Amino acid sequence: MSGDLVIGGGGSTAVATAELFAQARDLAAIGVRLHECLGELGVIDRGVTGGMLRAADAPLSAATAERDIQGAMATIGATRSRLEQLSAALELSAERYGETEGALGRLAQQVAAGAGYLFGLALPTIALLLLPAAVGIAGGAASGYALLSPDARRALGGALPVWFRRNSEALSSPGVVEAVRLSVMSADDVGAGALRLPPDLARLIGDEGLGLVGLGTSASVAAGAAGRFGALRETGVSVRQAPPVPTSPAETFAERAARIPEGDAQVRIDRYRSAGVADRFEVYIGGTRDFSAAAGTEPWDMTSNVAGIAGQDAGSSRAVREAMAAAGVSADSPVVFTGYSQGGLVAAQLAASGDYNTDGLFTLGAPAAQVAVPTSVPWLAVEHTDDVVPALGGTWASADQVLARRELFAGTPVDTSVAFPAHQLSAYRQTAALVDASSEARVERTLGALNSAESGSTVESTLYTATRVGP
Repeated sequence: MSGDLVIGGGGSTAVATAELFAQARDLAAIGVRLHECLGELGVIDRGVTGGMLRAADAPLSAATAERDIQGAMATIGATRSRLEQLSAALELSAERYGETEGALGRLAQQVAAGAGYLFGLALPTIALLLLPAAVGIAGGAASGYALLSPDARRALGGALPVWFRRNSEALSSPGVVEAVRLSVMSADDVGAGALRLPPDLARLIGDEGLGLVGLGTSASVAAGAAGRFGALRETGVSVRQAPPVPTSPAETFAERAARIPEGDAQVRIDRYRSAGVADRFEVYIGGTRDFSAAAGTEPWDMTSNVAGIAGQDAGSSRAVREAMAAAGVSADSPVVFTGYSQGGLVAAQLAASGDYNTDGLFTLGAPAAQVAVPTSVPWLAVEHTDDVVPALGGTWASADQVLARRELFAGTPVDTSVAFPAHQLSAYRQTAALVDASSEARVERTLGALNSAESGSTVESTLYTATRVGP
């Protein structure tokens, strides 16, 4: 069976399974009901006193009932106190678990950064030892790639999913996923070591310090190097829209996940109209469609992936902006972003840009952990711990977003029929339904922010398809 849903973040250190949070909520609800019962019995007890019973020469059963009421009140009071202690203990355990998890994560990142720096220091020696073979292999590969036609380059990129599918079981290990996450965060440390920067300076300017260099810097270097061989080069984009169709409002996370486009269209925009208020919009952005390193006609490709992680102007991001402009989204229009995979990265960057009046953000399997989304934007992020794609976005830069995680293939065989089995949108849609069912307080607050549309709104939905144009 798949793993339990674990919920954390939202500005709190508490991290635990949805089941534990549900038990704490149930205990609190029982405590409230016992408090109500205590009040009701108190009213009865005060209304009929022992003196009144003696003055009225009441039968012995009435006196017994009086004693029973007092005994019940004492029992309820003690039970309520015990429930409060148990609920507090559950909350404390969640906070301690979250604090421990955070501390271990920070320690792992520091160790990985140190190892990366040492590797960078040793890189010239390693390169010297391997130089003859490396030059021959790299030169031959680069020359061969440069001689390939654009169609052949795309075919080569199309072979990547085949490789990932064959190795899906190993790549779906949570340990491997975490190693990838730490590795991408340490790429800048490798560079610092190779440049012989002093260790203290490397730590100061890196992710563990001021963050002047980091994952985005490493991605920029990779994009620049690949561009010399004709790969990962951005182009212009063109967007066309389908006729709008009426639809119903989205009210849950699962309903929003179901609206993420999968076909030719990469973007869906729902427009909410209500008398007397500004139109409200929900933008749904799909995931990567083309794994080729050479830009073809598809903007949702590896070029946009790398450009997005590098913080550059990715073709997919420009396409979404054009679609929003065509839909009538202005800087003042209330908008909610929902994105999956690369679409989640684009959604987070648009929410962080400050160019839009963002009411909320919902991402699934997105490499967006390093995106600095303002704390004022309610954000729920869903990740599978055996999905390597969100790990490519590095470690989470803050705990402001509500983070819902689970291991998709815990205790079950990994699906080897598809590449990135834990990254499939269908699986994330199932997890979104589990998030809805959790009823955890932070989850419900975020959902409430996303559902801020006026009741009785009419909704129309439009699909947008983008293509690359130009060289």
